Amino acid sequence: MEFTTKHFGTLEVNEDEVITFDLGLPGFPEDKKFIIIIDENAENKFYCWLQSMDNGDVSLVLIDSFAVMPEYDPLINEEEIAELGDIDISDLLVFNVAVIGSNMADSTINLKAPVVINNRTKKGKQIVVNNENYSIRHNLEECIKNEGKV
Repeated sequence: MEFTTKHFGTLEVNEDEVITFDLGLPGFPEDKKFIIIIDENAENKFYCWLQSMDNGDVSLVLIDSFAVMPEYDPLINEEEIAELGDIDISDLLVFNVAVIGSNMADSTINLKAPVVINNRTKKGKQIVVNNENYSIRHNLEECIKNEGKV
């Protein structure tokens, strides 16, 4: 299938690449279908984009949490991810939404609510975790510099 985006132009997507967020995402409840876009030419592979297929204007930067923050330890309640289908830990992808500022010092990452995707069932959900020391606007540069220790 083909659709047009604001930032990436017209994209051709296979149905098996589509990730469904039954509840949408906070701030984007109408957007249910997304794809992950990876820049294969990028020097760093720790980020990608979550592009809505329902609204070509909606695209979020995702950070592969564990690639840049090995100490990141979200306490995810199993009941929260049960709706993603049968869970095998090897099928789960965990990302954090980042807001990129004019420079790294102005960029933030939401450590409090990771985006969890079951790569086998292609279902996803943004989940608020129980870790009290994680915030929704944590400085991204600080996380990378300290390898995720907050």
